[in-house]
Amino acid sequence: MRDLYRICLITALIMALALATGCGRRVKRAPVDTVDEALDNELKISKLEEMAREYPEDENVYFALGNIYYDDASPMEARLNYEKALELNPKFNKARINLAMLYAETADPDTALSLLAEALAIDPKDPKAYNNIGMINYSKGNMDGAVKAYSRSIEIDPDNAESHYNLGLAFAESGLLVEALREWRVVLELEPEGELADRTRVSLERVEKLLAR
Repeated sequence: MRDLYRICLITALIMALALATGCGRRVKRAPVDTVDEALDNELKISKLEEMAREYPEDENVYFALGNIYYDDASPMEARLNYEKALELNPKFNKARINLAMLYAETADPDTALSLLAEALAIDPKDPKAYNNIGMINYSKGNMDGAVKAYSRSIEIDPDNAESHYNLGLAFAESGLLVEALREWRVVLELEPEGELADRTRVSLERVEKLLAR
């Protein structure tokens, strides 16, 4: 009888631990990746909202909806969907980081920084979180904070071309033009083609002309 009691107790403890750690949450996943990128945003939203009705527990559906609304300049809808994704999965850092930038772009940098701090508490080595902290500090005119955050992002992910570009901007704004050129040359080594490369070449040429005077 005691052995049976012990087995029941151990089973109950295992189930409680699984629920506490999220292992007990089995979610039926929506085929989010099947939504054609070539579709216009209205059709994408329609398909994802249909998925949300069929897969109401899948945070990825709401994250995808949030991204489309974000791109579509619909901040309220984007925020609601990111928050729903985080409600379903509090450790979903991609949603938290995008929500932070949404707050930053709607003139609430303090809430944005708070969300990014939460993201780093979950994953202290998230390069995008540091990059976005740098962007907020840059927009606030805090170049020291921007340089520190961008540098940390690069330390974690040396191939992060966006953070190299942004660090170059912060250096240039601080009057450190040689350092800015160094970062932008790294960008062109990492991404020689594309929109970021085009912006980098413009910045490079501008600063090189200043140094040549």
